[in-house]
Amino acid sequence: MSAHRLPRAQTLTAEQWAGRACVWCGVPLAQGAISVGIARGCVGSVNLDAEVFACPDCTTNPGLQGGN
Repeated sequence: MSAHRLPRAQTLTAEQWAGRACVWCGVPLAQGAISVGIARGCVGSVNLDAEVFACPDCTTNPGLQGGN
């Protein structure tokens, strides 16, 4: 699990929220995706929590993490 802060669920793209893109840099994920935790958030009473994934580059080189 990454020691870096995860973005709020409301700020994720649909691809990031669905686990098909890196939570930090947005690159499409095919193989080697690493679960980095749960992005939490809600809109009103709707829970938007989602398990999010990162590419190997972002998990091994935190300086490459993009900003969401």
